[in-house]
Order: sequence, then structure tokens, then C-alpha cells
Amino acid sequence: MNQRKWQIRKVNRGCLKHLAGSLCSPISIARVLMNRGIITPNQAQSFLDPDLSSLDNLRSLPDLRKAVLLIDAIIKGNGKILIFGDYDADGLTACAILFLFLKKITPYVETYIPSRFHEGYGLSEKAVENIIKMNPDLVITVDSGIKDIKGVSILKNKGIKIIITDHHVPHPEERPDADVLVSTWDWNDKKIILPLSGAGVALALAHEYAIYRGMTLSPIEEFISLACVGTVGDVVPLLDENRVIVKYGLKKINQNPGCGLQALIEVVGFSNKDIQSEQIGYIIAPRLNAAGRVEDPRAAFELLISDNYHDALQQAKLLNEYNQKRQKEETKVFSSLIEDKNNQEAMKDEIVVVSGKNWSTGVLGIIASRLSERLLRPVIVLSENDSVAVGSARSILGFNITDSLEKVSSLLIRYGGHEMAAGLKISLDNLDTFRQRLNELFSERVKMLKEKNGIVVDAQVTMADVDSQFMLWLKKLEPFGEKNPNPLFVSSDVIVNERWYSGKNRQRLELVLMQNNKMRQHRIDAMIRSENVSDLASSSLIDLIFEVRKGYWDQPYLKIMDWRIKK
Repeated sequence: MNQRKWQIRKVNRGCLKHLAGSLCSPISIARVLMNRGIITPNQAQSFLDPDLSSLDNLRSLPDLRKAVLLIDAIIKGNGKILIFGDYDADGLTACAILFLFLKKITPYVETYIPSRFHEGYGLSEKAVENIIKMNPDLVITVDSGIKDIKGVSILKNKGIKIIITDHHVPHPEERPDADVLVSTWDWNDKKIILPLSGAGVALALAHEYAIYRGMTLSPIEEFISLACVGTVGDVVPLLDENRVIVKYGLKKINQNPGCGLQALIEVVGFSNKDIQSEQIGYIIAPRLNAAGRVEDPRAAFELLISDNYHDALQQAKLLNEYNQKRQKEETKVFSSLIEDKNNQEAMKDEIVVVSGKNWSTGVLGIIASRLSERLLRPVIVLSENDSVAVGSARSILGFNITDSLEKVSSLLIRYGGHEMAAGLKISLDNLDTFRQRLNELFSERVKMLKEKNGIVVDAQVTMADVDSQFMLWLKKLEPFGEKNPNPLFVSSDVIVNERWYSGKNRQRLELVLMQNNKMRQHRIDAMIRSENVSDLASSSLIDLIFEVRKGYWDQPYLKIMDWRIKK
């Protein structure tokens, strides 16, 4: 296998001992906390046991009260409100939060979720045409709108009031002419204020309106499970307010998830199982996304707002079918990509730009992620249709893909996204120039990042350290996700005592590992993907990097991420 550089994060030893002593935690756990920027015992306490009341800080988003006053005026005048969503898990949950909340107050609220295939993202020309036909008095966007200068202008000229709620980075010099703009972006300092998801911004708006109206039932408590799914699904940092949303959202999902999520959990076979952020990210959110990737996103939205369990089960089964269809489309496009000689050549570039005719646009982001992980480089995957190409970009740690697109924006029709992911549209006439220009500007930086981005390990441990107490401390560090990943540990001189293949197509290699520690021998089970493991035999002596997971009967097992054979 390709050998990546191993690095153990450096921390101040004095601070490390003080933090571990104050918490009565293992040194390795204190190291993990310090690697997350948590240095003092007070910071650690807030991180390990966050208070739901800290979500009152959501009220610091600019112009929330202004948005509330406009919504209230429309409702009191019996005006018609249209919530304009998005077709991914974040946009769908954001739309569901505001719809379910406002439906308690007014019957005159509807939703509009655009089709990825017929309208595309945001307030496109086609979407705006359809909105005008619905004749709303107020449009509230969720998870979109901040870059839709033209779409907003057309709606305003028709006399429609507009509130934009969005968490994306705007064009710094182009502010949409909405009546109210609720954004996580600080227009003065040109930076993100709170790195919320679209669902987090929607939750903030509902929270502010409930306070204004003196409502007794808190939207935070009622809709935090939906906000949790959107937050995890959109891969925003799981720190501060987002950490609180996900921690308490997971608690509610495991206790009382609501009709729609409960049906989806049952259909995927996770009833009576502990749902954590990993299950949201790899099982729940992909099925919500699948509706918009292959068919109509409305099916996922209807599931989220359902109050009839029988209907919700049918919707959940449909989403599962959509996900299977998505997987088939993904395999088809990936095979086509890999077999194309031009794409094979493009995959040698530092910034990979690949394309093909009439690929399903719904799976391009997933394929870009797979390629980026495999190649350790930024990847852009585009589908060529007529005279344009549309697609998705995924990046590597330290390389802001949206900023790089900004530098070549003159070649693009449209683009937008985050540091690690973006969407774009480009004329086919500009495609070769786009590929060449990106690599001219950024190939050296990507090379440097590839050398720098080895595997960064949180702490060194022995097999003996990984016991029940260690597992309890890991539980306190959850939820894991962006900016708070599952910790990585390294251990040396470990013996592979047994090995065997398991799973469909023998895709997993199961191991029994042993390690001598003074006079006692410690044993632990482990698992690794079966690719490139032919050199890993029983009796091998290895150093390994791993995550610690909970296995059968709550016993720890190791998910091996990398290894070095010593003999």
C-alpha cells in the first residue's frame, strides 16, 4: 500500500498533565481534547457537557428580529408564505423545520423544493417562473439564495417580499437585494460568524420568532432532531453551537425521533440501535439525498413532515429504493469515468478535472469524494450536456476549493459552495482552459499539501489502554464529525495472532491482535478493509493507526486505518 507520513500532534506537556489531572482522564484523552483546541479544564467541561441553553447564541445572527417582524406582518395580514428549499438533506430539513413551525401559526404556508434536473440549485430562472405562478406574498429561502442576485431581483420586481436565510459564502461584493438577509456571513469583516448549516439557520429563525410571540413550546426542543440531520448531512464543523445541536439532536433521535425519522430508521434496520453522527452521515442523510439525486426530492420532504406512520413507512421504503438506484447510477458513471482515456490522463493532474457525456448529475458529488479520497487531490467531476457541463468539486484538507473557483470565475457560468465542496456550471468551450488554468495556479500548492497531509495521530496508546474506561471517555467526546473527527491512535509492536475474511465479497479482514505489556499479554479484535492486505499475514509484527469502535457486547475493537509491517 502507499505509505503516508505519520505524525503525532505536538502539545504542551505541562498543559497536558494539568488537563488530564483536572479531568481525572487518561493522558491520551487529554491529548485528544488539546488537539481540538481545548486547553483549560473549563473549556473541557463545556465541550464534554455542553448546555442546551447555549443555543440562545443563535440569536446573534444578524437581522433575525427584522425577519421575524416581516413574517409576523405577513401572517397578521393573512398573506401567503412560500418556503423555498433545496434538494439535499440540509435544505430539506431546513425547509421542514420552518414549514412545521409556521404551520402552527398560519394555514397560508407552502413549500417549493426545486428539481436538480429541471431547475438546478437556488432561485434559477425556471424556479422563479414557477414561484411567480404560485403568487406568494413572501418567499423565505432556506439553505440557498445568497448568490441569487438575478432571481431575487425578478421576484422583488413582481412585488414579492423576500427573506433569504443561507449559510453559504456569498460573492463578497454582490449582496442580493432581499427585504431581509439572515446569513452566517459577516459582510464587514468578510468571514463566517457562526458556521451553521442551513437547518441551523432555520432553527435560529424559528427560535427567534417563538420568543417574539411568547410561545411556550421551544422550536429548539421540538425540531432539534431535524437540525441535527441537516447539520451532520452538510458536514459543517461539529463544534460550539453545531456540537450542541447534534449532541442533543442525537439524544432526541434515540428517544423520540418523530414519525418520519422513526420510519426511516426502521426501514434501514436500525430500530433499537444507538444512532450516532456516523449513522446520520452514512445511512440517514444519503437516503434523504437520494430522492433529489435520482428522482423527486419531494418524497424526502414529505417523509420529514409526515405525522402518519403508515404513510411514512411507504415514503421511507421509497427512499431506500431511490438510494439503491443512486448506487447503481454511481457505479455506472464511475466505470465510464475510469475507462475513458482522456480522464485517465486528467487524473495525473494535481487538480483533477474529469467529465463525460450525459452522466447523472445526482451522483457526481459522491464520485468526486471517492476520487479525492483515493487520489489525495482536489477533484472536479462534470457531466457534459449540449453546450455546457455541470458538476461537483471536492477538496483535500487545507485547499479551499470555492476560493480556487473564485480565481477562475471568469470562465464559469455559475459556482458556489464551501471550503471542501462546491458545485459549478461551465461552457464546454471553456473546459480545457479551465482545467489548465486551475493547475497553473494551484498545482504547486496541492503538491505541498499532499506532502504535508500525512496521517495526523492524536495519541500513542497500548492495547492495554483500550479498556472499558477508555470507551466511556471516548463516548464523552462524541458526537464525531467535521473538526471533531473520531480520534486516531497509534500503537507499536503489535502481533497479528489470527486473520480471516468476512462480509459480502470478503471486503473485510478481521484480525485478532496481541501485544505484550511487561508480564501480561493483551488481546483485542480489529477490522480492516481487505484491499492491499496480502502482505499482512498471521504472525506479522506491525505498528498501526486505528480508530476505536464499540463492537459486540459493547467490547472495543479497532478499525485500522494504516499499518507498517516490521517483520
